[in-house]
Amino acid sequence: MAQMITVRIKFFSGIDKELKLENYNPTEGMSLSIPSGKRLKWALKHAGLTEFSSYAYFRSGERISTWSKLKDGDEVSCLKPSGGG
Repeated sequence: MAQMITVRIKFFSGIDKELKLENYNPTEGMSLSIPSGKRLKWALKHAGLTEFSSYAYFRSGERISTWSKLKDGDEVSCLKPSGGG
């Protein structure tokens, strides 16, 4: 059996409403216990996300991809990119 790790995912830009997360607190985010060695995409699927390419993901201020492996204690921010002029 794989060792479990805990990661936190924070949804911004209304993504939590799209996922219809009840009682979601953006300050706290969503805490997930996942098997060690899993990638962000795996965790996002288990959080309810089905579309991945429309969002930007950040860990410790650095942009990461859905193929990034997660480590215990990681906090990932998920938001819609925006532009303007």
